[in-house]
Amino acid sequence: MVLAAGILVIAAVGIWGFFQARQFEAHATAGKAAALAGLDSLNPQDPAAAIEAFQTAGAEFSSARALLGPEWLHAIPWVGRQLAAADDLATIGVDGSTAGEAGAKLLQGVTTVSGDDQLNALIRLAPEHLDTALTALIDVSDRAAALSTDGVVSPLASAITEIKEKLAPLDDLVQLAPSMLDLERYLFSGQHRFLVVSQNGAELRPTGGFMGTYSLVEFGPDGFTLTTFANIYTLPNDTLDLPRPPAEGLDWLKHFRLRDANWWIDFPTSARTMMELWQTLGQPSVDGIVAVDIPMVRGLLEIFGPITVPETDVPLTAENVLEQLVNVVNAAGDTPGRKNSVQSLVTELLTRVAHMSSEQVLPTLESLAISVNEKHIQVYLNEPTSQSALVALGWAGAIDPPVDTTDLLAVANAVVKPGKSNLGVSKTLEYSVVLAGDGSAETTLKLGYAKTRAYFIGAHRQWMGDFVRVHRAPDTKLSGENSGDMVPFADAMGLPTFGHYFRLFRGTTVEVVARSVVPRALRPGPAAEVLGEPTVDPSDGGGVWHYRLLVVKQADLADTDATVTIRAPEGWTVTGSSAWLRADGTVVTTSIQDDTVTVNTAMTQDLVLDVMITHG
Repeated sequence: MVLAAGILVIAAVGIWGFFQARQFEAHATAGKAAALAGLDSLNPQDPAAAIEAFQTAGAEFSSARALLGPEWLHAIPWVGRQLAAADDLATIGVDGSTAGEAGAKLLQGVTTVSGDDQLNALIRLAPEHLDTALTALIDVSDRAAALSTDGVVSPLASAITEIKEKLAPLDDLVQLAPSMLDLERYLFSGQHRFLVVSQNGAELRPTGGFMGTYSLVEFGPDGFTLTTFANIYTLPNDTLDLPRPPAEGLDWLKHFRLRDANWWIDFPTSARTMMELWQTLGQPSVDGIVAVDIPMVRGLLEIFGPITVPETDVPLTAENVLEQLVNVVNAAGDTPGRKNSVQSLVTELLTRVAHMSSEQVLPTLESLAISVNEKHIQVYLNEPTSQSALVALGWAGAIDPPVDTTDLLAVANAVVKPGKSNLGVSKTLEYSVVLAGDGSAETTLKLGYAKTRAYFIGAHRQWMGDFVRVHRAPDTKLSGENSGDMVPFADAMGLPTFGHYFRLFRGTTVEVVARSVVPRALRPGPAAEVLGEPTVDPSDGGGVWHYRLLVVKQADLADTDATVTIRAPEGWTVTGSSAWLRADGTVVTTSIQDDTVTVNTAMTQDLVLDVMITHG
């Protein structure tokens, strides 16, 4: 009788499990279909359909989870393994639907916001939806990373494989979600005050241009407010009296003031100096610094149209804004109001942004995103966790090589003779690397500069006085064959740095050449394991070796055209290569011929190039 009863219980549980599994599959399939429909509807034209689809998907996945039985059933080893996998899959569905619904609601708000203060209405709308979406994405990422097909039945294994494939294209976004959440929570934790410096790229500096004007803005859950806008020369002198940095051609600079402090291509290095100087000026305290430049303004003018300011009768457009501002500002000489045209332009542009139509919201956000990725907006925050998040997101203008980087190239140009001299200048970069069997590399850098014959009215000088600095990977040294008159010198960034000053006149070209040796350019093992010194001689073989290069972009009026070639050591074979823009992950085409990898691209963002080779 006991045996018969046991058989009946097992049979009953088996029948229950069969029907539960069929119902689980039905709900999960329906949830998947609804989620895919939500993704298809996730566009500015129909966010309401996306919201409804994601809500349906979340309900179906929740119903599937409810079918997974009591807790004691999860304690049975084999059964528990199946139920745990099913629970993770259903939870990923619920969280993914939650993230999609929050994103669709934010999109709906963006496209329907109206009134006289659309910008602040949008800012007040964002936190709740962003927080919900990012929190859900982080849980999706954690659960998906832990999923395994080991020990699960075939239908679950297939579902696990499929969900990993579906999430693969979102890897970059999902991996950045924790940093985005940290930044979002800080920015909306209260009202913050930021110092915004406007950089004139016509008088180039390493972070984008000479800082001619500044403003104070407040940002937080209550919205955005511009409280101050002024000529940077109206600020009092600091009391630190910092010495001018070492540089050829800079002997005329007697005092290193705040307006000169964007001297390093690594924006956090420049920003810390700015902050140190700002704190001595008796001005309101700030929580961070934002640097913006003319290309950012160009992008907004393309959306909001020409602006006419009282200082000139010529409407300012995306095409002429730089030349017109240079002309107007300098035509006024040293009069106190000579930069009023900049203030008039920015004030009117911010007014238009604050009152933008619903059709202008997404183009504006897209334009600002491009500006951040291309370093036309660079941000530094005093709060350490948020600053780390900015660096991880690529919005800090920081030189931040991946841990497996084996070579680094950061070229910073600085106009060191007063005058708007970067107008009409185009730049090229050619970097060739010859890898050696001992892991070192002989490199040749050729920097090309060309200036049009055009005469720019209002520019103090028609020639460019450029001090170029080349920052390299640790322990890189100029070779004996260096022919570019570049000399090594100490720099605040702590990287090997080589500098050279030259003049570029109208209608002429200049080439600067630097040859150097990178001692550990080739490392063994997969990229994630390349930490520290090679443990074996590369020539001994033993698997895949790799070379990874980070080329750092300098914010400028025009992007530098770059060509990079990497040649494998004699007797080695290139087994693969890839390149991408670091801020947004855009893939850059590479070509391989005769064991030489070549990349040609405009430096719109920092560039990462990875080359894998084997011996023999």
